[in-house]
Amino acid sequence: MPSAEAVVLFLQALAIPLIVLLFFLDGMVLGKLTPPAALYVAYVALASPSAAMLVSLAALSTIAGTLGQYALYRGFNEESPDVFGLRRTLPYVDRLPLIVRARVGERRMRLVSRLFDRFGGWALGITNAIPGIRSLMSIPAGLSNYPRRRFLLFSSVGNACYLLVLTAIAKGLVDVAGAIPW
Repeated sequence: MPSAEAVVLFLQALAIPLIVLLFFLDGMVLGKLTPPAALYVAYVALASPSAAMLVSLAALSTIAGTLGQYALYRGFNEESPDVFGLRRTLPYVDRLPLIVRARVGERRMRLVSRLFDRFGGWALGITNAIPGIRSLMSIPAGLSNYPRRRFLLFSSVGNACYLLVLTAIAKGLVDVAGAIPW
């Protein structure tokens, strides 16, 4: 039977790749059932990683979320080339945009489309820092053939802001828990 310390170390090692994977899926709007933000906050608050580890985790999560959003953007962008041949090789991958659109719903799609039409990349960056509608701007951006580099820039900035907020929340929880006389 492994010791409690060994189990905790194993869970800590497993948490980082899991968080990064969940942020990627969240970027694709597929991971909304298991919000990575809650796991991220819990990990930071409970594991108290070093500053270097925290910066690395936040950076990897930002990149993963941006790559997930970029995959969604490319799925809705008819002019984007099929770089790795995924559309030809993987069955049903071409249906992903239809599945995402159905999950999002018409009401939310109208809202994000109006916001994107009015504010463009700024709406993309700002909404990436708002839970509930994060990643949805990738759809109208892809549909409107928004420039790829600008998409990646605004998406990355929004995701980085989101991770900063999550980190501040987690650190605030640690400070509050430390102030409670146990």
